[in-house]
Amino acid sequence: MKRNKWLLGLIVLLIFSLSSCHITKGTPSKNNNIILKIKKEYAPDSRVAVFNINLKKKDGNLILKGETNLAEAKKALLKEFSLQKKDVVDSITILPDKNSGINVFGVVRLSVCNMRTVPKHSAELASQAILGTPVDILKEKHGWFYIQTPDGYLGWVDNASITTMDEVKKHEWINSVKIIYTDIFGFVYGTPDTKSRHISDIVEGGILKLIGESLDKRFWIVAYPDSRVGYISKNEAEKFDSFIKNTAKYNSQDILNTARALMGIPYLWGGTSAKMLDCSGFTKTVFFMNGVILPRDASQQVNIGEKINIDENFSELKPGDLLFFGKNRKDGSERITHVAIYMGKGKIIHETGEVKIQSLKRSDPDFVEYRLKSLKQARRIIGNKGKLGIVGIKDIPYYQQ
Repeated sequence: MKRNKWLLGLIVLLIFSLSSCHITKGTPSKNNNIILKIKKEYAPDSRVAVFNINLKKKDGNLILKGETNLAEAKKALLKEFSLQKKDVVDSITILPDKNSGINVFGVVRLSVCNMRTVPKHSAELASQAILGTPVDILKEKHGWFYIQTPDGYLGWVDNASITTMDEVKKHEWINSVKIIYTDIFGFVYGTPDTKSRHISDIVEGGILKLIGESLDKRFWIVAYPDSRVGYISKNEAEKFDSFIKNTAKYNSQDILNTARALMGIPYLWGGTSAKMLDCSGFTKTVFFMNGVILPRDASQQVNIGEKINIDENFSELKPGDLLFFGKNRKDGSERITHVAIYMGKGKIIHETGEVKIQSLKRSDPDFVEYRLKSLKQARRIIGNKGKLGIVGIKDIPYYQQ
């Protein structure tokens, strides 16, 4: 009899426990919906925004834990919980974390810096950053920095590829006179002689501090962010302020000339340097060398600029327009997977195995059927700098001098 009473009591206890779990389960679900709502509004794209926040319950308290690089998103989240009359403990870290003990500003010190999806050399290559690129350092983990580049892109880099700077050195670097490398590929030399030892290689778009010129006037004397000093042939580089002025009124011919110069460069997923490129890394590099910072990926680039109608004769397109390719999802929305630069007369130049020219016109010998069938959108960047989401290099504070 006692055994039966004991079993009955155990069953009642289990039923109560399960029902209690059911009652408390609904509350976190509602609270998580608040978090998801704010994330969708402020940080829908994890490639350019950090919003890793969850709700914990401890000692009867609701605790918001995690991290974000968007102070306004944190503020909106706390306000939303307040409006719902829910008391929460704020344990959210704003990145970069200035209390972490590391400098939160840095400059790329290698010719090309690989950005990974996670802090491992074996991880997927997400993007690349070029020598002299200024970056925000959001956090550090096991010898890796989590950085954000001027286009907003996020990724993990080996900390050996970045020179960190305190506030004094940061302002000194930003305000210094610089050069930008305008050839496709070359070297920085140890002496003013192309036969001397190399300090490093350098690719198109690399930026270094200018500290003088050689006695024979044929070389710039340059300094790296880590204070190494070297020499660059003057005919391969340009003063950065002159570069900014010269690209202020870039046109379609400038875009096509820059694009053609990269003909034959092989494909690399995640590549954004003249060493190797992917499709959006190609368009990004071309426009960067004409003073414009495009978003990193094709699916991001398609959201900026002026949308242009595409008819069967391409009559409304102009050389230099960006063309986007992809397919439709089950819900009818577009999934953009490729981008090219329109050249006129149905021709495109794009990175596909290598940078090459192909055609969207059936009558042309270099016509590509599946590209025409997958053509989704056209966007005009030229003539729209400063509006429709198009950002000029000169508009990024870190590039000003």
